[in-house]
Amino acid sequence: MRYAFYLSMVLVMSALAGCGFMPKRMSVSDLRVVPMIQAAESFDRAAYGFTPIPTNGLVYLESRATKNYDTMLHFYGETSRTIAFRKTASGYRWIAEQETFTGPNLYTNVDGVFHEEITLTYDIESVSGYPTNKLHVEYWGDDARLATNSYDLRLAQVRPILAEWRQTLKKP
Repeated sequence: MRYAFYLSMVLVMSALAGCGFMPKRMSVSDLRVVPMIQAAESFDRAAYGFTPIPTNGLVYLESRATKNYDTMLHFYGETSRTIAFRKTASGYRWIAEQETFTGPNLYTNVDGVFHEEITLTYDIESVSGYPTNKLHVEYWGDDARLATNSYDLRLAQVRPILAEWRQTLKKP
């Protein structure tokens, strides 16, 4: 009986993965991903504190459309990034991006011990739930420079800390 349950779960998960319910692992240079990356380059990410889109490594493509977006890319590497798109007649249009930077220090909350993080979110359509056309900056951690107002920060407050993190985490 237990074997039948696990076999049915594997089959269901395989079917869902094939239907676009689960993100599919791909290369950044995959021809299905390239048009989305080109669309994402229309966003002035440097002006809003986002890093350049990775040119190598793996990306996960979420192709199942929702009411908030038609497709989404997930990048994992030095930062974690999610980019949402709308399908257009000519390809894709960038509509939202979120990037999470992981810091060197640990902090503890009721759920356990974690590395501190700064997350930048910018939507031109409502994807994240934050106001559109406005950068949202959040911090999770114990750094006194940020922790007192951690859910409503300005980019100017976190830029120096992100620079510190890059120096601290730079590999020799």
